[in-house]
Amino acid sequence: MGRSAGESESIEYSSMEKSQIGAEGLCLQYYGWEYCTPLHRFGPNRRQTYVLHIVREGRGTLTMRGRTYELGPGEAFLIPPREEAWYEADRKTPWFYTWIGFSGIRAGECAQSAGFTPDRPVRRLECWETISRYIEEMIAASQPTYANELRRGGLLLMVFADLIQEYRATPEGAAQRRAYPQAVYVEYALDYLRQNYNQRLRIEELAAHIGVTRSHLYSQFKKAAGCSPQEYLVRLRIEKARSLLKQTDLSVREIAAAVGYEDQLAFSKIFRQRTGKSPSEYREM
Repeated sequence: MGRSAGESESIEYSSMEKSQIGAEGLCLQYYGWEYCTPLHRFGPNRRQTYVLHIVREGRGTLTMRGRTYELGPGEAFLIPPREEAWYEADRKTPWFYTWIGFSGIRAGECAQSAGFTPDRPVRRLECWETISRYIEEMIAASQPTYANELRRGGLLLMVFADLIQEYRATPEGAAQRRAYPQAVYVEYALDYLRQNYNQRLRIEELAAHIGVTRSHLYSQFKKAAGCSPQEYLVRLRIEKARSLLKQTDLSVREIAAAVGYEDQLAFSKIFRQRTGKSPSEYREM
């Protein structure tokens, strides 16, 4: 099978984030597929989003954190944000893969629940054909209409519903659930952060309010959500700020205050660190 002319350029939508309405939890950013030429290499680089690849044909390698993984049909690999990685097609049987890029405050939680971590970025899938079909449906719904936005978002949720269901049915997934049960107070902490992200918050105060130590909250929160409470709070604030920049005419100073930052400069600095653009540049884009 040959590669369709211009497929990579016409299918991947790096600006898809502007159409994700009310989807701060899990946002589809871009998607596509590619038939690679022999030894075609991508990277090394660092993405600002999670990127999941599903190998459909051929073979290739992924190198991340000093390890090299050999992959073939039915295997998937996930590269987290800001993680340096590169991947290369095989010389004799170059791979054909499908990919999706996603972000959001629950992205890390979903990735971990689906069996992917930075130290375990690769896993074999039984449902890889179904996942690939979901991504093909995203591509078919690429026309920028409101209905298609909802359809693509729904397909992303279906991707993770199937990935998580399959992983939890494995011995490893079942063992992880038994080892890391999500305590009630962790869910309370998540809800509290979602409702009070625009306030001045200290994690010590949150832990004391719940009735546990800061270290215990940190360890259990990270196991359940895939990140620390502070990191979750920052991600939540940045996602809310992105939404306000896209959907309102509020000034950058007003938006900074609305998401819990009293110092506009501090807000602009962390916004650039997380998105690669200043608030003003992001709004113009």
